[in-house]
Amino acid sequence: MTRHVLFLLSILLLISGCNGDNTPSEPASSSAYSTPTNPSVPKKSDSIIGDILRDQSFQVHFENFGESEFITSEEKINGKNRPHFYYKSGDTVTELKYEPESPDSVYTVSAVSFRDVSGDGKKDIIVIANYTTGFGYMGTIPISQLLIFKQIDSGFIEDHSIEDRARSGVPYRILTVQDVMVGLKTDPKDSISNAWQRLRLGTYKLNGSNELASSTITIKKASGDGLLFSLDAFYAANKEAMMNGGVNIGTIDSGKATPSSAEMIFKDGKYELSLSMISSTDLYVRDNGEPYFGHHVYVNGIYSP
Repeated sequence: MTRHVLFLLSILLLISGCNGDNTPSEPASSSAYSTPTNPSVPKKSDSIIGDILRDQSFQVHFENFGESEFITSEEKINGKNRPHFYYKSGDTVTELKYEPESPDSVYTVSAVSFRDVSGDGKKDIIVIANYTTGFGYMGTIPISQLLIFKQIDSGFIEDHSIEDRARSGVPYRILTVQDVMVGLKTDPKDSISNAWQRLRLGTYKLNGSNELASSTITIKKASGDGLLFSLDAFYAANKEAMMNGGVNIGTIDSGKATPSSAEMIFKDGKYELSLSMISSTDLYVRDNGEPYFGHHVYVNGIYSP
């Protein structure tokens, strides 16, 4: 009897040991016997905002990053264009951050170039983005915002000191890449006089001129000390007046304008005419409103060669 009791107790203990713990034992992992590895984590890639502008996007070799792609895109915010800039190295896209000078204005990218402007032997990124403010007598004339992104080991960073140096070296409202390179080599105190010396001699015509109203300025001599010029303007009410000699004509046969800040000023009595360089090729002419040339003969505006 005792043997049967012990046998039953043994069976009950065995069953209790098998079912007493409902948590399965953790299987041995083969990784416990292998060397652990740290997989490389890819750098976060920025999303491209807006539509890519193909004519301002380029393949380029950067010394620190090899074959890369510079990408310009355009985002519309409240009906106005805002450009974005990126460089793509491998599978990683990185946005080049900047602050717009006039956030509420319409921007247009006019030029992109890759040149060493920091002097370290590595290509930097030059971007010129033009905008208009709509305010003042030059409100419809573009202003260039210059952006220079310096190439560094970790990417690119906007270099305000180089931007300021280039800007102070040329007095133009609208820039080209060549202007930027000239500005970087020019002492700021010589900026204005050197720019007038570089002014192309010859005839400039008022933009928007037509067969009934026109104006031209001929630059005969230019230096930092002044301009020698002549001006011819006319206005006719209609073609019949033009045919019958009913033309109002205004002229300055031999004018001399002297420097005043960045402008050249011509004076004759109460009449005053100012000439300024809005770019390396274009002049802006504006008078003080005195009736000098005759009825409806106007000379204000942009003049191009």
